[in-house]
Amino acid sequence: MIKLIAETAWHHEGDFNFMKSLVTSISKNTNAEIIKFHITLDLDEYMIKDHEAYETLQSWMLDESEWEELISIVRKNNKELMLLLNDTKSVEFSKKFKPEMVELHSVSLNVPRLQDAVLNNIGKKTKIVIGVGGCSVEEVQKALDFFHSRETVLMFGFQNYPTKYEDVNLLKIRKMQELFQGSKFGYADHTAWDEKNNNLITLLISSNGMDFVEKHVTTLYGQKRCDYSAAISINQFNQLHKEIKLLEKLYGNGSMELNSAEKEYSSYGPMKMAGVANHNLIKGNIFSKNDFNFYRTSQMSDLSQVELLKLIGSRLAANIDANKVILSKHFKSK
Repeated sequence: MIKLIAETAWHHEGDFNFMKSLVTSISKNTNAEIIKFHITLDLDEYMIKDHEAYETLQSWMLDESEWEELISIVRKNNKELMLLLNDTKSVEFSKKFKPEMVELHSVSLNVPRLQDAVLNNIGKKTKIVIGVGGCSVEEVQKALDFFHSRETVLMFGFQNYPTKYEDVNLLKIRKMQELFQGSKFGYADHTAWDEKNNNLITLLISSNGMDFVEKHVTTLYGQKRCDYSAAISINQFNQLHKEIKLLEKLYGNGSMELNSAEKEYSSYGPMKMAGVANHNLIKGNIFSKNDFNFYRTSQMSDLSQVELLKLIGSRLAANIDANKVILSKHFKSK
C-alpha cells in the first residue's frame, strides 16, 4: 500500500489561523493517510543569526500550544502524523504525541545531537524518515548505521523549488534502492504547481517501489507564499490519491503463478497453439515429434507446449484420432 502524505511545511508563514484552517481542510477534505508538520521550537539551535532566513523564520515560529492544537485536529480526524524535527526541543516536545513517523531532513541528517534526541525520545514503533535529497551514499549509509535498530524510510526528492523533472534522476533513485534494500522508500515531490504533467511525474516515480508519496497541499492554489511553487490544491491531491490507488492495483501480488486472467488468456487451443495429432495415433506406440504439430484450434488441451514436448518418447495409453488435440489422459494408463 502506498500512503500519501500531505505536507504543510512553512506554508503558514507564522499565521496560526491560516495554518489551522489549512490543517482542518486537509484533515477533513482529503484522502491523505498522513499529515506532515515541520516543527521548530528552538531556532537558535537550528541556525545562527547570520543566516539570511533567520529573521523571517523567527517571525514565523509557532509555539507549543499552537502545535498541540494542530496535532489534535489531525488525530481527531484519524490521520497519521509525520513530524520533521529541526531541534532537540521539538524532538522532546513531540514524544508525547507518538507520531507514526519522524524525519531528519537532509540538511541535518548526521547531526549527533538530533540523532541522539530522536533515539532517546521517540518510541520504537515510530518510523525514522531519512531525507536523502542532495546527500551522498556515504551520508545516507552513516545515518542508516546510526538507526540500524529502527525501521527506516529513505525519502527521495529535494527542495530546489520547483523541481524540474530532468533533475529527478530516476536511475539514481533505482540504484539507491538497490544499495539500501533493508529500508522502505518514499518520494517527496516538488514538481511545479502549474506543470501540466504534475500528476504524471509523481505517478511515474511512485511506480518505482515507493511506499510513501509526499505532496505539498494548499488552499490558496497558485498564490505566492512559502512553498506555493510546489503546492497542489485539495482537488488535485484527491485526484492523485485515486490514481495512486489505481497504481496499487497494477502492482498485483508479485506471484509468479498465472492469475485467473492470465490462465484464461493462456488457454491451449483457442489462444495458444495446442498439440494436434497429424494422423491416427495408436495406443501402445511411442509418441514422437512426427506424430503432432502445434495449431490454434477451437479444441481445448490441458497440456502446454512445454509439457507436450517433454512427453516425446512416452508410450501412448489411448488412441488419438487425426486432427484431435492431444491431452494428458492419452498418456495415463487407467
